[in-house]
Amino acid sequence: MSTFRPTDIQNEALWEFPMHYPLKIMGEAQHPMREVIANIVLRHVPEFDPSNMSERPSSGGKYVSVSVTVYVTCKEQINGMYADFAACEQIRMVL
Repeated sequence: MSTFRPTDIQNEALWEFPMHYPLKIMGEAQHPMREVIANIVLRHVPEFDPSNMSERPSSGGKYVSVSVTVYVTCKEQINGMYADFAACEQIRMVL
């Protein structure tokens, strides 16, 4: 029996797989955010191409947001990514 984590998707009936899933991940600019995020995404979506990531610094330059769209085939990929993002100390927020 699996355990529900706060990062798991809810209302599974509303999700249709496979799908392109957009993410925006934010963290402090002092960290190599593209590399951190790419490593997490690649763990769950091995076909992901990190060259498709876009990055935008905050107005003050302290933070950076990285946007990615991943092609996922099942909810476990999304749940796994969100759990790893939540456990990563460099990541401040995921939208």
